[in-house]
Amino acid sequence: MAFVRSVGIGAALLVAMGALAVRTGASAAQPASCSAASLPDQQHDEDTIRRLEQAWLSAELHGDAPFLDCLLEPDYRVSDRSAKLRSKQDLLDRVRQVVDRTREVPKLETLVTLSGDAAFAHSILRSTDKAGNAKEVHFVDAYTFRDGRWHAFSGADL
Repeated sequence: MAFVRSVGIGAALLVAMGALAVRTGASAAQPASCSAASLPDQQHDEDTIRRLEQAWLSAELHGDAPFLDCLLEPDYRVSDRSAKLRSKQDLLDRVRQVVDRTREVPKLETLVTLSGDAAFAHSILRSTDKAGNAKEVHFVDAYTFRDGRWHAFSGADL
């Protein structure tokens, strides 16, 4: 999930579904401290995915790289509107540069689809630009459930 996400929804879903189709199991282990840095009380349900999307946005806006390091699979990739792929490391590097950790976090509207141990979240961020004009940003994230918590492995900024 990027700060401001903006790729057509069809392309985004194809990227996310393709990533799900080729995903065959767990990736490399994540930091041992993830139990403390992860969203608490995760369930295998839509509400948890909605809470994760909101926590992810908060982590990006407030520079919480440890949270994102635990949420994102080591092989996480996100595509942007220009079809450029960015890695987990790209996202972590950007988040570590956040200076204003008090920025207000807008409330997301999130549509969730669950299928077994996979979930897709289409989130909509509504806000205003500096001129006061309304703007809407969409993004899709793909998750897998294992070891009692959700892990993001792919995304697309629409």
